[in-house]
Amino acid sequence: MGFLENAYKLLSGKGLSRLNDNVASLSQGIFQECLRIKVRSIEIIVYCFVYENFRIYSLPWDSPFTWYLCLIGIDFGFYWAHRFAHEVNIIWAIHQAHHSAEDFVMTSALRQALLQPFTAWLTYVPLALFIPPSIFLAHLQLGELYMFWLHTEIIHKLGPLEYILNTPSHHRVHHGRNAKYIDKNFGGTFIIWDRIFGTFEPEDPEEPAVYGLVHPVQSYNPFYLQLHHWGAMWSKMRTMQGWRNKVNVFFMGPGWEPGKPRLGLISDIPKIEYPVVPWDPQIHLIEKVYVIWHFALTVIFYHELTLRHGSFSQFVVTCSILSLIYSITSLGFILEGRWFAPLFELLRCLLFFGVEQWLLPVVQPLEHLGAYRLTAVYAIRMSFLVSAIASSIYSLHKVAVKCNISPKSLQIKKE
Repeated sequence: MGFLENAYKLLSGKGLSRLNDNVASLSQGIFQECLRIKVRSIEIIVYCFVYENFRIYSLPWDSPFTWYLCLIGIDFGFYWAHRFAHEVNIIWAIHQAHHSAEDFVMTSALRQALLQPFTAWLTYVPLALFIPPSIFLAHLQLGELYMFWLHTEIIHKLGPLEYILNTPSHHRVHHGRNAKYIDKNFGGTFIIWDRIFGTFEPEDPEEPAVYGLVHPVQSYNPFYLQLHHWGAMWSKMRTMQGWRNKVNVFFMGPGWEPGKPRLGLISDIPKIEYPVVPWDPQIHLIEKVYVIWHFALTVIFYHELTLRHGSFSQFVVTCSILSLIYSITSLGFILEGRWFAPLFELLRCLLFFGVEQWLLPVVQPLEHLGAYRLTAVYAIRMSFLVSAIASSIYSLHKVAVKCNISPKSLQIKKE
């Protein structure tokens, strides 16, 4: 769908989506899924436990009534889980990563919060008292699929459907950092909960949504995107007088301060400066090609790992996950234009050769591989070798520029 979105934008003269924002969003999705490989879904674990031990009644799995009830129940639970994620600071610290994108494209849906699975299950537990886990899991996945297409600007309003369903128009409002759009439209599949509980706001054609956090993070580092708000909370807590105010920093809204309402004041939201210019550090074309190639390798490796991690030892899985996280972090530094990014890349490429036997997507002996996959393995090795050489040369250049060293200054003066 992301390719179709970009094709439409290109044909309509709007240009392609920005590489840096797209890679950052996809990296966040990989980051979260790496955690899921090691830690199974908390929602399913807790749900099954409650269902097996505390269910009051088991509705028939093949009844249309059960399916409709689960559809409504999950969306109702999602509304409140999503609302809590915006209105409780300690949960917002987890969720804010999803809102950090300054572009609103379909890959933004994959910019997920690393620890979100540890909080989202709370509002789904009541359903376990009577709805079988298989039905719950099916609707949970269908709901996530539905919400993917909401992250786009190319689909406009959808007529009468806008009254019942959550649509791209409604979700653009939710992602806007405009003061009038803050904490609005929390629904997943349906928008009716927002209409009922007073959190609905229609999209205003006179005020298009401006995306991102109210204080833009200006980073493509996956760790910083996920964790920066924890540091902000800690700093804010240290400035508070009295233990009650210190605790409230974590459990009130992100904008709360002593003497203000629970969610803070809308007037405190920073005004948007027009024209809006997203953070877009410029890097060379060759660096962009490098990022595209190595990110493609990272995605392929991630795909292989998710398919086959059950057949690997925990040591291999752990090494593979660390390699993936290192890769998306290092590529993020390149997109930021950091002077030390080539050094990170050089180390990554050298480490690849040191632990190649554990990190290659195919871990069987080479003689068991077909010609295609064997060629792919050698191509990966060659790309890392070339990348290591290029990174070492570029590292010297970057360090020289950083330290203001010129070739002339290194010449030995003749006596």
